[in-house]
Amino acid sequence: MIEYKLKAIEEKHMMSTLLYLHENGTCTKTKIYENVSRNPRMPIKLDVLEDCGLIEMDRGNPTTIKLTEKGECVASYVKMIENNL
Repeated sequence: MIEYKLKAIEEKHMMSTLLYLHENGTCTKTKIYENVSRNPRMPIKLDVLEDCGLIEMDRGNPTTIKLTEKGECVASYVKMIENNL
């Protein structure tokens, strides 16, 4: 069975999180919870995005999140696809 790296971001709210950060820039975890999802698994999903190198989290108080260069590239492609659907 072939294992694709994209499988990590196939879960619900992963793409929405990337697009939200792409459109809004650096934000707090609270803003993501308010505007993307309050799903109890969101902290785990953010950790997965960070492990994939798509976001960086500064775990200060409050925790801030931003796209990495790689995350910005992925989000740009996703936005382009979304705009052409």
